[in-house]
Amino acid sequence: MSEPLPKHLSRSLLLQRLSLRWEGLWVALQGPLVVMLATLALLWSGLLQYVGRPLPAIILAILGLAFLYTLRPLFRLRPLPDHLVLRKLDDVNALKNREASSLGDRLVPEEEGASEIWTEHLRRKLAALRQLRVQGPASTWRKFDPLALRLPVIMAVVAAFFLGTGDLWSNLTNAASLSAPVPPKPVLFDAWLKPPAYTGKPPLLLTSAAMMEKLKTQNELTVPEGSILNLRVTGSTKPGVDFFSPGSTDTEVKIDGAKIEKTPDALTGDIKLDRPVSVRVSNGDAELATYHFSLIADETPKIEIIGTPEAAERGKLSVKWHASDDYGLRAIKAEISLADEQENGITGFESNGVFLYDPPEFKMTLKKPGAKDDTETSTTDLTAHAWAGLYAEIILTATDAAGHKTSTAPTRFKLPDREFIKPLARALVEQRKHIILDPNAAPDASTLVGAMLLYPSDIASNSGLIINLSALNNRLSTASATDDVVAVVKDMWPLILAVENGRLDDARAELKALAQELQQALRDGAPKEKIDELTRRMREAMDRLIAQLQKEGKDRAAQGLKPQGQQGQGMTKEQLQQMLDQIGKLGKDGDKNAAQDMLSQLDQLLQNLEPGDGKNAQNGSGGQNEDLNALSEMMRQQRKLMDQTQRMPGGAGKDEGGNEGLADQQKQLRDKLGKLGQGMSGDEGGDKLGDAGKNMDGAEQSLRDGNKEGALKEQNQALRNMLQGMSKLTQQLGKNGQGDAYSNSREGRDGKDTDPLGRSLNGPNQNLVPSELASRRAHEILEQLRARANEEGLDDETKAYIDRLLKDEF
Repeated sequence: MSEPLPKHLSRSLLLQRLSLRWEGLWVALQGPLVVMLATLALLWSGLLQYVGRPLPAIILAILGLAFLYTLRPLFRLRPLPDHLVLRKLDDVNALKNREASSLGDRLVPEEEGASEIWTEHLRRKLAALRQLRVQGPASTWRKFDPLALRLPVIMAVVAAFFLGTGDLWSNLTNAASLSAPVPPKPVLFDAWLKPPAYTGKPPLLLTSAAMMEKLKTQNELTVPEGSILNLRVTGSTKPGVDFFSPGSTDTEVKIDGAKIEKTPDALTGDIKLDRPVSVRVSNGDAELATYHFSLIADETPKIEIIGTPEAAERGKLSVKWHASDDYGLRAIKAEISLADEQENGITGFESNGVFLYDPPEFKMTLKKPGAKDDTETSTTDLTAHAWAGLYAEIILTATDAAGHKTSTAPTRFKLPDREFIKPLARALVEQRKHIILDPNAAPDASTLVGAMLLYPSDIASNSGLIINLSALNNRLSTASATDDVVAVVKDMWPLILAVENGRLDDARAELKALAQELQQALRDGAPKEKIDELTRRMREAMDRLIAQLQKEGKDRAAQGLKPQGQQGQGMTKEQLQQMLDQIGKLGKDGDKNAAQDMLSQLDQLLQNLEPGDGKNAQNGSGGQNEDLNALSEMMRQQRKLMDQTQRMPGGAGKDEGGNEGLADQQKQLRDKLGKLGQGMSGDEGGDKLGDAGKNMDGAEQSLRDGNKEGALKEQNQALRNMLQGMSKLTQQLGKNGQGDAYSNSREGRDGKDTDPLGRSLNGPNQNLVPSELASRRAHEILEQLRARANEEGLDDETKAYIDRLLKDEF
């Protein structure tokens, strides 16, 4: 066309050209689109991850080649000439005279009058093309895909997009990889419930199979108050934990004791359950678990004082109490304060002197920490305190492991004070109490102490004591401030004890120093000569201590005072000396540990000795002594029967035919024990003898069945129970009183009144140390057993028997 087309015609021509071009392009893209959609569906579905390597890469390569092959029509596309576009406009607009396509016609060389005709012709043609319609692109899918395979491909893409696993890029890279992909990190979830340690309840794994099955039927978990819920989530995409009102999952609440730490793929939490709550653990929108917790409240402890606090031995304060707690007691505390009402109904004090001193400390410890129910008697020595002899009030407070506390009501009692027999000690105590009540009376007390020093007949030989009394006199005379008086009162007590005890304290101190020196010598492995020398010196010091104790006891009896020591201890001078001799022998023989243990026991006995009255305290326990003798004989017979059982043929299994003779002997012994135990209480060992009888029944049956090992086991346990029963019966004899603490008037007993270990049964502490002959014999037997155990050629049964003997399993 040489002449430019009108605007509207140029626009129609351009639009039709674009439509035809898109039709051609769409035809060329149909094949690549089908291949590409099929590839996307395959990748999004994640199916390729279940195909073994390297097949996924091969499938992708084939699809890639197919995609390239289907791109061939794109390279065949050519520019569209104008006459084809105009022809398309003729067809679309049904132009019969081909007005659009004939626009390209040219006028032949001009003839006369032809130009006017041609011009008119063009005018009419352009008038016919004024309202041209452009046809849009037409799809050729039906021609290209007559079976409509494109539809399932599209559906597969949509389904894979919404339901497939992973993302497109990761699936593509995994499929293209020739090696197996790293499996995705699984979501791991653990939940532990840890009750407070003081409850004694075990932790629970809430994610265990058994617990998860249980939670299907038990919606709510009841746990102790203060339990800790531990949560751990790993491998998650968006972990979370939420708290709701009990039994709901819509009303959120706040837990103050919750410590939650999050990372993009993990969560850890420690949640202290201090209120009923529902806990939901999630991974994004998915719920991992929901737990509903209700709490068992921790009860406050209970405590009461039984009776009235009173004086025990040697003036100690004794308080009996009972306490309980649902999970166990942790501590008991005592607080003592002065009572408003004093002696004879008098209220208050004339002076504020007693308030210058801090209340006495009564440190109480639980003998059975963590006990749920406990009844104990706590004692302490408060005789040195300034309030001794005054009325006070005591409050006990029990604390449980959760920190809950309960206190008793104040209990009024009189603080015990010590009785003194020496006149000088009594006078000093009187002045001490006087200045405690009235600090202004210190000068008057000084005058009286000065008078005591004029005729110090009782302490004339003790220059150190005279000097201390003189110093006390001087301090009293110059005490001008209350702090000075308080200090003097505190220092007067050891001086009063020195006056009262005299040489007794010196003897105790000397003996304790020697005991410590001997203890160190035993630890250092000192030579026998040094041990002999220290033992000799301890023996002499012990003689002096016991002599002084006897003298003090006589003095106390002459004054009409009760003995301060506990009677019926059952330890004589000879027995104490025997213990010391045995300590020396053990030390020389190289048994250092046994010697140190025995020395510690001896030292404790000696330091606790107090003056006695020298009288026998026998309370008629002859019947119990006879029971002890009978029980001792039965234990001897049981041991003999065990030896006979050991010599039975057979090994660990059952023998054919059993052994009726030994079974009959065991039955006879069982009948004797049953008669002995009749009427015995638990305190006398009746319960343990009953247990021993049951063991004997088991041993009898094992013997009849030929079960040697079973019989030995039951016989061994029977002996142990009989020994425990004997121990209880012996303790009961001690409570009934079996002699004075330091009396030498005991008559010897015959050799039959001994237990199987050679110990006397006449009292709880009789013959604490076996005789020299018994020790030597026991040592020889052990040496023979050790030598026998090392012999070659012993059968297994004999070796096992010797091993049990050495381990004291019988």
